[in-house]
Amino acid sequence: VEQIANLLNVSSEEVIFTSGASESNNMALIGVIEKYKDRGKHIITTKLEHSSILATVNYLKQKGFIIDYVKINENGLVDLDDLKRLLTNDTLLVSIGQVNSEIGIIQNINEIGKIIKEYPRCIFHVDGTQAVGKTNLDLEYVDLFSFSSHKIYGLKGVGCLIKKKNIELEP
Repeated sequence: VEQIANLLNVSSEEVIFTSGASESNNMALIGVIEKYKDRGKHIITTKLEHSSILATVNYLKQKGFIIDYVKINENGLVDLDDLKRLLTNDTLLVSIGQVNSEIGIIQNINEIGKIIKEYPRCIFHVDGTQAVGKTNLDLEYVDLFSFSSHKIYGLKGVGCLIKKKNIELEP
């Protein structure tokens, strides 16, 4: 726990072990929705996300949540102007992968996070599975961060969810 906390510059109380990044993603999204569903019904993500994110948001859409997919610019990055346009006081959650596993695009999660923090009731989740150990990580503006240990030469079947102290999840 301490090694992960030190690697990501978080407290050890913010580290939750799971069976993998997919479980961490699912726990983050469903846990936030169940805990804070009275805040709003709007979720923003991209069409570039891992199937564990896309399947979960499709499930949530069937449950009555409004899903918007932020535009991606010609360089594969989140269109920050479109993100600003999509965010409302009803936006409960934004989930963006930091690094795309197929095309390698690295999203600027700090810039995205700064925009999201203009909406204090909105929670920012980042799937960092492809980023850990390969990019500089700064989770200052991130509320939830998921990854898998096997991507950094750890054991298969072990994942992690960083959950900031101010965020609660419904189990």
